[in-house]
Amino acid sequence: MLDDAELIIFDCDGVLVDTEPLTNRLLAEVITEAGWPVTTEDSIRMFKGHDLNEIVLEVERRVGRSLPDLLPEYRARMFASFEAGIDPVVGAVEVLDTLDALGGPRRCVASNGPQNKMHASLTAAGLIDRFDHDGARRLYSAYDVGVWKPEPDLFLHAAGDMGTAVDRCIVIEDSVTGIRAAVSAGMRVIGLAGLTPARDLAASGATTVISSMHELVAALG
Repeated sequence: MLDDAELIIFDCDGVLVDTEPLTNRLLAEVITEAGWPVTTEDSIRMFKGHDLNEIVLEVERRVGRSLPDLLPEYRARMFASFEAGIDPVVGAVEVLDTLDALGGPRRCVASNGPQNKMHASLTAAGLIDRFDHDGARRLYSAYDVGVWKPEPDLFLHAAGDMGTAVDRCIVIEDSVTGIRAAVSAGMRVIGLAGLTPARDLAASGATTVISSMHELVAALG
């Protein structure tokens, strides 16, 4: 399915950078401190891939009061944790090396997270420079378009900015919301199973499901 791809659109967290366990633990901590007891596993199950603003609204509904400091506190803890360094997802560097060796397809990142989070996590993992093309850094955030996955707008924006038809795009996603967004955009999507089970990614419309980025290396080679 990669033979005619002109653009690979990578999600960031859980696909390129191994941040999901960390960020979900921190999110669970601040939500629990706000008065709704939530575990890391609960956070992964309920919130993975969702818009943080919607998550805050749900927490406020649960605890019955406004929580203006919840999101800033979560982000402060997250950025402090990033400074200690984070790892790339296993196999991600090999995928990028293979793309470099092949001379394509082109690539970019499209995330529900804000630009500063993408920059921080990709920098901490040593991947930030791997997405520079034609003098520009190809990172696309849902905050730039004001619409979040599972809506297709972010992926359509990324493809349009890079001048690529949707049927020539391949999306790599690890969340149900990301899979649904890619399907709605008319793009083929590879689901990376991990914290989200393979069956859930397949049921959401993934064209194919892999259990490791090493499988993508094999497909490219």
